[in-house]
Amino acid sequence: MDVRREVAAAGGSKRMQKEKENTVKKQMVSRRMNAADDQEGDVNEMADAFIKKFRNQLKIQREESFKRFQDMIARGV
Repeated sequence: MDVRREVAAAGGSKRMQKEKENTVKKQMVSRRMNAADDQEGDVNEMADAFIKKFRNQLKIQREESFKRFQDMIARGV
C-alpha cells in the first residue's frame, strides 16, 4: 500500500509539474502578446506622428508656393 501511495504521489507531482509548466507557458504567451500590443501601439503612434509631420510640411509648401505666385503676379502688374 505504501508503494501505491508513492506511485500516486509521483504521478500527482508529475501532473502538478505539467500544470506549472502550462501556467508558465500561458504567462509567457500573455506577456508576449502584451509586448506585441505595446509595440503595435508604438508603431501606430510613430506612424501618426509621421503623417502629421508630412501633412504639415505639405501645408507649408503650398503656402510658400502661393506666396511666390502672389509675388510673381505683383511684379507683373
